[in-house]
Amino acid sequence: MTRTRIRRRAALVVVAVPFLLASCTKKEEPPPAPQAAPSAAPSTTIPPPPPTPVPTPPPVWRSARWGMTRAEVLAAFPREAQRLDRPADFAKPQPGSILVAGSSDIAIPTYDADGATFRVLFGYEADALKRVHLAAVKPRAETCGDLEKALTERHSAPSQRASTGSSLKGEEIVWTLPDQTIVLGCGGVFRLGFVTVTLDYMAPD
Repeated sequence: MTRTRIRRRAALVVVAVPFLLASCTKKEEPPPAPQAAPSAAPSTTIPPPPPTPVPTPPPVWRSARWGMTRAEVLAAFPREAQRLDRPADFAKPQPGSILVAGSSDIAIPTYDADGATFRVLFGYEADALKRVHLAAVKPRAETCGDLEKALTERHSAPSQRASTGSSLKGEEIVWTLPDQTIVLGCGGVFRLGFVTVTLDYMAPD
């Protein structure tokens, strides 16, 4: 074998060895471990709070509340309140009164309280209760005084007092409260056989 061939073979060996080593090295390296997919972050969405319930307004006269419909008043006073065949008028306001005329088709024919018997009418505006009108049936001479005393014990002293009437003088006594205005109207002369006593509960303006 000539020297030239020996040199060429040696050169091929020198060149081939690194390739063989590199090939072996690559085959021996383990494959990279698969990376786990990042876990989804937990949801932090907070559900909206439940709506705050609208508080039920307090009653203003017995079980009656302002804004009640006719059906609700009838349900609130079972075996007492009734629907009339035709509307009945409130007692006519005396000259100088802060009250206005009105009528209603929902009534309690007789109701006893504070030593007197009343006829009760429920006044409405757009089917919403706005007024409760009580008219005394056959009031006594002391009926007005008894009612004023009872109302003062419940609601403290009245906020105003005014004279009403013309030929037959009367008086109107008012309690102004946050949720209602109460008006006690007294008129006439008992010895003449003509006395009127009314009591009105009205929604605030």
